[in-house]
Amino acid sequence: MTTTIKLDGGEELQRALRRASDEVKEAASKAVMGTAFDLEADVKDSLRQPGRGTTYYRIYDASTGWTNIFAGDSEGYVRSVKGRLNLSATHTASAEGDPPAKDTGRLIGSIYRGTMGNLTAIVGTKLEYAEHLEYGTISMAARPFFRPAVEKIKPKYIKRLERALGDALK
Repeated sequence: MTTTIKLDGGEELQRALRRASDEVKEAASKAVMGTAFDLEADVKDSLRQPGRGTTYYRIYDASTGWTNIFAGDSEGYVRSVKGRLNLSATHTASAEGDPPAKDTGRLIGSIYRGTMGNLTAIVGTKLEYAEHLEYGTISMAARPFFRPAVEKIKPKYIKRLERALGDALK
């Protein structure tokens, strides 16, 4: 799953950019790359937020060692501990509609930023399950983390691009 940040526009804009000076092209490129950097940071920040859903606990069982068991809900009510009281919270999952809650760090570590030419940047992840988290599945509600970051960055990108091109064309 990737998000592409590309300087797009009508044919007029594309022709103008092809004829533009190196200074204008460089300004537009900096706006695109700066936006990609910010988008990557925003996506990672959303994945660092604590979950507000079900809390999972770890309980020590001398016969098997540490065992993860479901033992709580979003209100913190412990449902079943099989007679043991030495619980320690290990993970609080995300609630429906929230970004995925960090557990192992694999998803946040997979977020990358790259370029495809001077006016195109890519922010994405190669993890297959990221798309299931973003859009949901038949059995799981969506846990969007890319789309909200893209919506948040759009106005900043437009202002950055307008400022960069305005400064370069003075």
